[in-house]
Amino acid sequence: MKIISLEGPDFSGKSTIGTALLMKLREKGLIVERMELPSRLVTGIFTELLRNSKDKIDPKVFSLVYAADHLHHYLTSKKMDGADVVIIERSAVSYFVYQGMGLGVDMKWLRELNKYNRFIPDKTVIVKVPEDELIRRSRIRVGLDDAFEKEEFVKKIARAYYTLPESIIDEYNVDYVDFKSVEQTVSDIIEMAEL
Repeated sequence: MKIISLEGPDFSGKSTIGTALLMKLREKGLIVERMELPSRLVTGIFTELLRNSKDKIDPKVFSLVYAADHLHHYLTSKKMDGADVVIIERSAVSYFVYQGMGLGVDMKWLRELNKYNRFIPDKTVIVKVPEDELIRRSRIRVGLDDAFEKEEFVKKIARAYYTLPESIIDEYNVDYVDFKSVEQTVSDIIEMAEL
């Protein structure tokens, strides 16, 4: 089984690319499952509540809730059983980017929180989209007042993803793909992940 993590800032097209990748791999006859973080489990619901809260939430609280969701999702997921490929939208890389590089939470503390979640993808693909395009896409979306989807934060997160520390790149098997079209991006991911 190969585990492929799709990463990138909000509005980079991870969900669209994940769906297209899943369909393309199933056309090849592979058994493919898809997961996402934050999860749709009870722990994932807490992350959404915090992101949309009008209260001022301490970044360490975000970190604790996201760590709980990642670990609970990993420990309870049955989607991986019998799959040739698992596509996961976000992994611990996003945890370090958003909580550590984005919100300024101490990276050593984040690693300590995440030490039991040893879910390491075979390939982490970060979808690179220019900042101005991310902002254009963000303006199209109508919804809740999500703290992580404000323009300046989206830009900050994009810069963090695109300049990851070498230690994270090595540990999580990171490669970058420039978004072109959905079809071309999926083709590039299939090639780089050797699927």
